[in-house]
Amino acid sequence: MLKILEGSLDRFEVPDLLSFLGTGGRTGVLVFERPDRESKVFLREGRPVFATSTGEELRFGSMLVRLGKVRAEVLERALKRQPGGRIGQVLLSEKILTEQELAAFLKVQVSEVIFDAFGWNEGAFSFFDDVPPPATVVTLEMDLLNLIIEGMRRLDDPARAEAAFPDRDRAVEALVNSERLKRSAVLTDEEWRLFFLLDGRRSVSEICRLMGTSDDRPTLQILSRLRAARFVGLVAPRGAPPPGAAPKSQPAGTQKLPDLKQPERPPTVEFSSGMFAPLRVEDDTNKIVDKNAARYLAKATRVTVSRLILTTGGVETSFPLIRDSYTLGRHRNNDIAIADAKVSSFHARIDRTSDGFVLVDLKSRNGCWVNGRRVENAPLTTGDEIRVGSAILVYKVEYTSSV
Repeated sequence: MLKILEGSLDRFEVPDLLSFLGTGGRTGVLVFERPDRESKVFLREGRPVFATSTGEELRFGSMLVRLGKVRAEVLERALKRQPGGRIGQVLLSEKILTEQELAAFLKVQVSEVIFDAFGWNEGAFSFFDDVPPPATVVTLEMDLLNLIIEGMRRLDDPARAEAAFPDRDRAVEALVNSERLKRSAVLTDEEWRLFFLLDGRRSVSEICRLMGTSDDRPTLQILSRLRAARFVGLVAPRGAPPPGAAPKSQPAGTQKLPDLKQPERPPTVEFSSGMFAPLRVEDDTNKIVDKNAARYLAKATRVTVSRLILTTGGVETSFPLIRDSYTLGRHRNNDIAIADAKVSSFHARIDRTSDGFVLVDLKSRNGCWVNGRRVENAPLTTGDEIRVGSAILVYKVEYTSSV
């Protein structure tokens, strides 16, 4: 066996190693060692497909008991009746598991070994090139990035997430094409929502505010997961303009509403690419990931194409809603910037859902109003009148189509 990589786990994290080997499309075995255990992860063309560990709690029988699939005493009696038998065959012959269940749980065991290694911060690692997995084992078929995201969910370490972002003024950007991500990634609603807020301009602290929660830690944990999977990254700090200085131009992606006190000409509007049909991919992902995670708009039965219409001085300004999330507020880093003192810096979001668009108030000072009623979270229907500060926008559905 040819060792081509080795090092210490106090300097390298397991998700980073898997991403590196995945990018290179390597086939081989990644070995983790520390005094109390050894774990091995076999990769085929960059994807982890099989794993073993000497950890007692990661053995197949222990895992089944921990997951509640079988009681410890039932498993013990079955093994005593067939001493020396392989545990999988014993479980089948005793009708404790079906063949389909056995294969599924063997895949789960592979993922559990990998996820356990995510928490290692000491020990050594080595990678041996061109070592295939054992020929007769059940292998895991799962996208590497989804595997890394789920491993970071299982790790669930708020302190680690906070430490990953010491400078909250750094901007965050997406490192992957959003259309590709929609077709392959399996994320929770909150993870999708955060990803669509990343534009390379907004800082970590602004993203936390736009998520609309009083506690930043859940948002930082999501950012940490997406960063570990190389979905997002931090951009270099940008120099702030002098106090009181007007920007030379609006940041890319921002649409500025005409000043409500002194109407100006309608702004130029630029929008990203349009709709798509989600790609259905069958693999082992659903056996492994959080039950709340799904491909983007996986439950959608129709696509809604809509727009916002602002009327000032008898002139209509139209904002097509063809992206997945829009922010409204006074700050220049909003998608739709509203020059009105009654509007908060980051006032509201409009999010695409499987049923259409939803208006979300971001704990703004003066609130969001739909058809004269103050709302915190409201599904929008065609003709709804939205008031944000002094700005009144009408939501209009252009058409709907089946997915």
